[in-house]
Amino acid sequence: MIDDLKNTSDRWDMIPDMAISGGEPLKRKDLFEILDYAAKRSVNIRLLTNGTLITPEVARNLKAHKVKRVQISIDGKRDLHNEIRGMPFAYDKAIEGVSNSSHAGVPVNVAMTLMQSNKGDFENVIRAAIRFGADRVGFKSYVPDSELGDGDPNYMGPRDFCDMVSKTMALKVKYSGQIQILTSDVLFRIIEKENSMIGRAKAEGKFLCGCSAGYRALSVLSDGTVYPCRRLPIEVGHISQGIKSIILENAVMKNLRDMEQMKKNASCDDVVHCRGCRAVAYAVTGDYMHKDPMCFKDLLGREDE
Repeated sequence: MIDDLKNTSDRWDMIPDMAISGGEPLKRKDLFEILDYAAKRSVNIRLLTNGTLITPEVARNLKAHKVKRVQISIDGKRDLHNEIRGMPFAYDKAIEGVSNSSHAGVPVNVAMTLMQSNKGDFENVIRAAIRFGADRVGFKSYVPDSELGDGDPNYMGPRDFCDMVSKTMALKVKYSGQIQILTSDVLFRIIEKENSMIGRAKAEGKFLCGCSAGYRALSVLSDGTVYPCRRLPIEVGHISQGIKSIILENAVMKNLRDMEQMKKNASCDDVVHCRGCRAVAYAVTGDYMHKDPMCFKDLLGREDE
């Protein structure tokens, strides 16, 4: 798979990047062999971890084995994080993982899954990230339980998410120079000002940025099953078919690149640099091509009036 990723990336003039997630990747006994092989093939490696197993020695090993960055999940203050994780030690161990990684010279991104239950804790997470040495912090929207849809108690609707976007932009100013607060969730693109690149993408109907499903990412499960995104549980093939074949030939992947259909579904031409979250759309509506139900663009329009 690493060879395929490297060869495909070279053929398409892209930089190969692989994130190893889980479960918990640090429980894999052959992890460091995988890291070494990826480094040998010049594939950038990130580790997505709960941080609880990153001792000082493990952190030094990650640095020695050329891990470019670790992403450690912190989902709120101590009690809330522990409740979400179901472990009384989860928060303290995760914070130790942030500190140990930072001291070993491995850049750390603290990541929060934004839900109704923890939406008031983001600034606390930012402060903890700064205190223990992370250089980046951000959140991704929660994908609701598909059985519950928008009835999931942790689902963030458009108004709540719009409020969080506004608060986050203020926090970026407040903590400027102390840490980089990421605005990588796709719906942040809604407030991005029009520029020449966006204008050109709209005119040509071409993907610029936003949700990468269908374009520049795949998620591979432990049994080789491939999803378009690790949050979008639709099978698009098996990794043995080859990355190029899956991306170019699978019907779901082709649909995800149908910008005109997505534009019609959402009644919005911002899809070229946003596209909403396909995983949230699928979880709430059962249709991965549906308009993202968390989209707050209409709210901005009413406020402008």
